[in-house]
Amino acid sequence: MNYKDKSQQTFLVKCSCYGLLVLSTLLIFAIAQTIQFYLKHYDISSMYVSFCAGFILFTPLVVLVLHPLIFVEKISEEYSHFSVLMKNAGLVLLVQCLFFIIWMTDAIAVYSIYVDQNSFLAKAFNINHTNSADLTTEFLWFNLLLAWLFSLLSLVLGIMPCLIARIDNNGVVKNFVAGFSFAKKFKAKFGVSALAIAVATVLPLLYMKYLFLLSFPVAVVSVFLYFSNLLLEQKNTKQYID
Repeated sequence: MNYKDKSQQTFLVKCSCYGLLVLSTLLIFAIAQTIQFYLKHYDISSMYVSFCAGFILFTPLVVLVLHPLIFVEKISEEYSHFSVLMKNAGLVLLVQCLFFIIWMTDAIAVYSIYVDQNSFLAKAFNINHTNSADLTTEFLWFNLLLAWLFSLLSLVLGIMPCLIARIDNNGVVKNFVAGFSFAKKFKAKFGVSALAIAVATVLPLLYMKYLFLLSFPVAVVSVFLYFSNLLLEQKNTKQYID
């Protein structure tokens, strides 16, 4: 394959990856708007921030479309990387969905008890609690903090194991262990990156909804490429699992 063919192939791969990322962003945006519409219909709009925070848990699945951007030399077992990547992705999907279901269940209870005891949710789940204080503002800040924690969780438990499986596969379990070790080594970088994803996701959806179509993919691509390059550098020195 000559240089021109390689350049054309690289261009097509980039276009495909970024195109799929845009489609994923549009899908999340459409789901978010649909949820917001029905929350307004049932007069529980304050609950929307919980869904915005929960959406972050599915960031690792969105990031999978960017994996072809990473160049990895082919090894003798042609499909080993893909096979392990799919196993990691399946495990990530299971864990993230479980966290999302647990979180939304808890969010419904917290909202019904401390924010709006007369809401549709409170009546549907038969939640009764006497509380005279209005904790709507506290509920908002609590969700914003959780958005950062969910973003950090998605980076450590979701994005990194799949990224390691793509770059230097050591098996599903070892990939998760390596992801924890890598996150522990670069705690500050992970904290800032998690904050960037959380801010780029939640705030636009709450206050400037169309900005989400730009902020989310830019944040995801920037964080993904930064950590993939950092991981490749660490791989060359064999330091990321120390």
